[in-house]
Amino acid sequence: MSKTFDVCVAGAGLTGRLMALALDHCGFSVLQVDRATPGAPVHDGRTTALAYASVRLFKRLGLWDDLEAKAEPITDIMVSNGNPRDRFRRGGLTGGQLHFPASLLGEHDPEMDEPALGYIVENADLIAAFAAAAETSNITERWGVSVESYAAPKTEGHGTVTLSDGTEEKTLLLAACDGKFSPLRSLMNMQVLQWSYPQTAIIFNIAHERPHHGVAHEVFYPDGPFAILPMRNNHSSIVWTEKTRSAKSFLAMDDDAFLAAARERIGDHLGGLSLATPRQSYPLSLLYAPKLVRERFVLAGDAAHGIHPIAGQGFNLGIKDIAALCHSLVEARDTGLDIGHGTVLGGYDKWRRFDAASMAVGTDTLNRLFSNNFGPLKHLRGLGLAAVQRVDPARRFFMRASGADLGQLPALMQPL
Repeated sequence: MSKTFDVCVAGAGLTGRLMALALDHCGFSVLQVDRATPGAPVHDGRTTALAYASVRLFKRLGLWDDLEAKAEPITDIMVSNGNPRDRFRRGGLTGGQLHFPASLLGEHDPEMDEPALGYIVENADLIAAFAAAAETSNITERWGVSVESYAAPKTEGHGTVTLSDGTEEKTLLLAACDGKFSPLRSLMNMQVLQWSYPQTAIIFNIAHERPHHGVAHEVFYPDGPFAILPMRNNHSSIVWTEKTRSAKSFLAMDDDAFLAAARERIGDHLGGLSLATPRQSYPLSLLYAPKLVRERFVLAGDAAHGIHPIAGQGFNLGIKDIAALCHSLVEARDTGLDIGHGTVLGGYDKWRRFDAASMAVGTDTLNRLFSNNFGPLKHLRGLGLAAVQRVDPARRFFMRASGADLGQLPALMQPL
């Protein structure tokens, strides 16, 4: 007799791998499929920002012990306005600054169980940790295949997943974690709202002479935000958002000229700089799925939402999707309900839609407000930053938001 899985997870990127591990941790039988062939991760130096509430999930899954030694804690966040240096001006910070020390949150919040606001982890380390955990799990993996079709009953009963090699698998629920351009989202006729930004993200790592002291910098330049994120061993990860037409010129520069342009935005506080990884780039866009579920089918991670990287919350939204889905399915199972029933999935849909919509609108608004050089508005931005700096409750609110610690938290993300 063929086996009926509780959940089939389509996609084995960061979100898909973590989704399968979380479901397995909660006692569900999981089938994971991905068109790729597993192998050693490519060490390209890309990094991910993990919010402190997201790290709670990693701890509960037993993933954090190995990752903690490879992660750099963010102990402070500095937000400021800036002008790049050119032949007419010196450049540098302008207007007010916002300062978010982790100590401010810890001193006033008894539930603050993390010594940092978040952590910067290299993607290669995350992938390796997920792969190692999968080896000792009960997850059934199918590599080199994709989901070609899915037939799901509207009433009780399992769905049937047809894979690209012609085999069929039975599952109570299909979770699409197959990325921003999700083929399964199209297959299931799920509508999305989306638009492109006239901006490109340039990503690379630098080595520097002076220590960063765990401080993450977000500097708002006229063409887009410039993030300097602390890494281990006197390295930092740079996420440079630039107008697309200008980004092409920067990407075409040789390493010396490119590093000089980056130094004009980074400033002198890190001392001497050198490039530690090749440059990468990708166009920026916003994507939001107004509905996350169909019959025995859910969207999660980038398949459900893609936001501007201005706040570093993209993967954390996916982590909260994972935690919320696990929470909903465990409650259903423990009360004897069918985990693929529309009522159960409707609860997940309602839970996650508002959070994703709020983050999409918030990051879009921040980007539009700060990515311009309109004089009066720039002056008001500086005044606004300085005003919020003087209001501790407002600063703590923003710190909890960046820590993915607002609203109704799923069990896997609640304080330990």
